[in-house]
Amino acid sequence: MRFSKMKKSIIFIVIMLVGTLLTSGCTKNTTENNKSETKETEVTKAKPSLQLTEQKVLSSVEENKIPDVTKDKWSFGVESTNPIVAPDGKHVLIIEKDKMNWYEIASKTKKWEVATYGNIGSYVINDGKLYMAEKYANKKEKKKGNVICLDTATGKEIWKYNIQNDLAPVVKKYKSETAQFDIFCNIQMESYKDKLYVLGSTSWKDGKKNDKAELLMCFDKNGKKLWQTESHGYPGMISMSDMKVIDGKLVMGNYSYDDKVYGTAGVKAYDINTGKEAWKFDIPNDSNMAYNKATNVFVGVSGDKVVAVASYGKVYILDSKGKKINEFDAFKPEKYKDIVLCTSVANAEFGKDEIVVAPKKTNVKGASNYNSKSPAQHSDVGMIKVFDLKGNLKWKFRIGGSVTNMFIKNNNMILTTSHNQDTMDYKYCGVYAFDISKDGKGKEINTKNQDAVNKYIGYYQTDGDILADSLGVSEDGKVICASTCPTRVGTQKHGNHSLYILKIK
Repeated sequence: MRFSKMKKSIIFIVIMLVGTLLTSGCTKNTTENNKSETKETEVTKAKPSLQLTEQKVLSSVEENKIPDVTKDKWSFGVESTNPIVAPDGKHVLIIEKDKMNWYEIASKTKKWEVATYGNIGSYVINDGKLYMAEKYANKKEKKKGNVICLDTATGKEIWKYNIQNDLAPVVKKYKSETAQFDIFCNIQMESYKDKLYVLGSTSWKDGKKNDKAELLMCFDKNGKKLWQTESHGYPGMISMSDMKVIDGKLVMGNYSYDDKVYGTAGVKAYDINTGKEAWKFDIPNDSNMAYNKATNVFVGVSGDKVVAVASYGKVYILDSKGKKINEFDAFKPEKYKDIVLCTSVANAEFGKDEIVVAPKKTNVKGASNYNSKSPAQHSDVGMIKVFDLKGNLKWKFRIGGSVTNMFIKNNNMILTTSHNQDTMDYKYCGVYAFDISKDGKGKEINTKNQDAVNKYIGYYQTDGDILADSLGVSEDGKVICASTCPTRVGTQKHGNHSLYILKIK
């Protein structure tokens, strides 16, 4: 699939087509389904919907800082650019390594620019305030891990708090002097009403044993700390999952390397007023579905339900008190000759009655290296699958690349991709848009047709990978900002450092 630059701006189609074009029946045997021939639904109402407003060239990346995607944990420590779109879609905060600027999209003008304090790892915009957290250090120490509150209108600092001052004593309590730091002062945030919830964590390795310390804190709008709760060891409080608020509880998923050594992963809930643990729900590793002994749990809120997605493919629906309502498999291992092909969740997103999962790459069961080459690709890799809360498959679509970000905003689902991690194919990097409100009718698009991608979905191809935390979307789901980062496969470089500003009309 090749595009000229002139054609990029008219590659489409946002989702009215997902309902009529992209859905598959509620089959659970994906291997059998992919082997059968399927029909394409006739296009009757297709018009361009996803359009490029502007492409901004960002600062150059030093050659020795361009990551090799064939290496293990290649994305750790990469200095990618975070675009933060204002809720009303009128501005985007463009955060680079040394500077950040508040950019007015319509007039294409910079309203203010300030230093970044250090590379920014996470952010929240709420009630005219921008909360930013400095990015973690990879395998080294740093003195500060600040949460900074800025006025979005002026860029002026309102308050700043160094999380590392509180986290360091907790780490010192549990870490031996000989242990080596892994991820140092990683900060995640969630805002709810006039409170900001912050979780700081530092992990290390003592010999072959992984360990970590965490600190969950609550701040008022003036930066005053109201309470804190500490945690030591795995599974701990949180991993790659977001924090969400439901029924007066802050819920999150955590991580276990091995149930027998570290304990069982799952969901934890904390009272938003006191920080005390309210309940937990254990999710054991499933040796029949997982390629190894590790379990990562993604957690979200769908209506009045808590949804937990285990990395190996099992989905749990809980009520707000942590009681299980339902569980189902989003995907399963497949047999290829004498080996078993597994996959795992790269991203999960949650709508009003939708659960979206995106399997990441193929893993050979029992392989010691995550990046081990597989002789075949699992049929669900490169696929997004959308389920209702009962476990019925509403529709699915083959993306081609690895999903790196997903947002559901006002019935629009926006996702971004990097290269295909099985084939190292870069031709599906880009931004995809779907309207998840449409009812499902018709068959899955025939994925053997390579032109299916640019014929039937709202899509804009980018020059290079869009990495995690490199997507911003307005609250109405119509203004989209995504940044690309150059990467390489061995010595071959792919992509540029750019910001793409797109709109759905």
